[in-house]
Amino acid sequence: MNVLLALLLIFSNPSEKIKIVDPWMRVGAQGQATGLFFKIENNSEKADTLYKVEFEPAGKIEIHETYDAGDDMMGMREVGQIVIPAKSSFELKPGAHHVMLMKLKQDIKKGYVGEVTLHFKSAGKIMIKAEAKEMMKKQMMEHKH
Repeated sequence: MNVLLALLLIFSNPSEKIKIVDPWMRVGAQGQATGLFFKIENNSEKADTLYKVEFEPAGKIEIHETYDAGDDMMGMREVGQIVIPAKSSFELKPGAHHVMLMKLKQDIKKGYVGEVTLHFKSAGKIMIKAEAKEMMKKQMMEHKH
């Protein structure tokens, strides 16, 4: 039980003002791109901003939003940052806001667990672990590039 508690303390954000829930990434091939998804819960009294993401196996990383490009087409564009209002949450998910992990230096296979660092203006650096999963049919239908 003490080992479990120690692990929880090591991998949790001590302030818990910003909490990251259910982080996962799509499987991807070397040289290609994949998406990183998670929910951000801001339990603080003031807004915070996610402005940078680090993931060593990616040569380039951008925060994107998906938008309606007309004629039943969806497009993606870089947004640079995401503001999470006080006492609210924001979900990065397929077909919406997400983190693009581009120019992968290695294959990201199902079950792979990657260490990701999220940078917030107030909360600072938050380290998370995201497992690679294959997108389910429902998720694929929602994520049209």
